[in-house]
Amino acid sequence: MSTIVVGLYKEPRAAKKAFEALVAAGCQEKDIDTFDGAGNADKATQELLGHGFTKDVAQRYAAAIKQGHTLVAADIADQDADAAEAILDENGAIDLPESSHQPKKPAKADNGANVEEESVPVVEEQVEIGKRRVSKGGMQVTTEVTETPVRETVRLREEEVDVERHKADRALGAQEVDTAFEEKTVEMTATSETPEVTKEARVVEEVVLSKKATERDKTVEASARRTDVKVKPTGDRPGANKR
Repeated sequence: MSTIVVGLYKEPRAAKKAFEALVAAGCQEKDIDTFDGAGNADKATQELLGHGFTKDVAQRYAAAIKQGHTLVAADIADQDADAAEAILDENGAIDLPESSHQPKKPAKADNGANVEEESVPVVEEQVEIGKRRVSKGGMQVTTEVTETPVRETVRLREEEVDVERHKADRALGAQEVDTAFEEKTVEMTATSETPEVTKEARVVEEVVLSKKATERDKTVEASARRTDVKVKPTGDRPGANKR
C-alpha cells in the first residue's frame, strides 16, 4: 500500500532541494510531482482530490500555488511515509496557510467613532468520500534458458585410397593396343563422414498471465467537524448580539 505525502515551499529552490532529497533517499522520480505557477493549481487540486484529500484542503493548496508557492507531492509506500515527511520538513516545508481567518481591521461606526472589529469564523467540514487505485501485488513470469546435454553414438564411414604396383609380363589386349601410348590421368577421391547436429525449436508449454476484476460495496465512515460560536456578555456593559 502507498500514500501521498506533500510539502509546501515558499521558494522554488527549496522545493527542488526537497525533490532531490527524496530521490536520494530511494524514491522514484516518476512518483514525485511538483506543482508551481497558477497554471498548475487546478491540476494539483485534481491530483490531491484523487488521493483522498478533502475539497477544502485541496483548494487551499491550489490557492497557495497561485500565490507563488511550490507544492511537492510524492507517492510513498506506507512504511516509508514518516521518513518522507521528515525529509520534506527538513528541507523547509511550511504549514498550509489558513484561508478562513480574517485579521483585525479598522471600521467606522455610525456616529463617526473609530472601532476595532474582529470576526470569528464558524467552520464546518465537508466530507467527500472517493476512491483511489493502489497496487496489491501480482504475478511475474520470467524466462530463463537452461541447457541439457544430449549424447548419442553414430557410426561414421571413412574411406582411404591405396596404390599398389604388381609385376606383369603379358601381351597387350586388343582394346589396349590403340590407347597404350596415350597420356592420361586417373583420380580416385576418398570420402569420410562427420557428425552433424540439427536443432528444431518447438513450443511445448504456454504460460498465460490474466487478471479479472470484481466489484464490491464497502461502507466508509468519517466525521465532519464544525465549530459553534457562543456569545455572552463580559464586563459591566453587555454587548448587542446582531445577526
